Amino acid sequence: MLPPSAVAWTYGISPISGETLGWPQLVGTVRQVWTGLPPGQRVNAVVFAADYSEAGAINELGRSTGLPTATGAQNTDWWWGPGNPNATTRRGRRTRPDYAPGYAAHLRQYFRHVRIAATLSNPNGVHNIEWGGHVYICTGPRRPWGEAWPELRNYA
Repeated sequence: MLPPSAVAWTYGISPISGETLGWPQLVGTVRQVWTGLPPGQRVNAVVFAADYSEAGAINELGRSTGLPTATGAQNTDWWWGPGNPNATTRRGRRTRPDYAPGYAAHLRQYFRHVRIAATLSNPNGVHNIEWGGHVYICTGPRRPWGEAWPELRNYA
């Protein structure tokens, strides 16, 4: 067990130790973006996490904050389904741009409008997988969310 301030130097040796740093901030940022959506838009929206760790953080730490259950398409999370299959708004989360380049372009395959709503960091300055990642708001689905879901499965 290390205090967060002591993890930064270990990240280069084993990134696992630093991946959970910033999860409370991640959840807080997602909640801020979520509550910033008009109520009518939230009714037809889903929170889509880029990987299973983000979905887990949102679902565990965000449960008491009013966030809906996050969906995710990585590994076995995909089997839980798309959430609202008729969603017209998606609040998407993606890791830092150098870790997953071209993610906004990927989102544009499924949505007409993709915009960055927030950028992530953590209070300890550890440049982990979340650092510099974006929270996107995606609207104008090109086809129903549930119909696009099978293409999103990712076993990485």
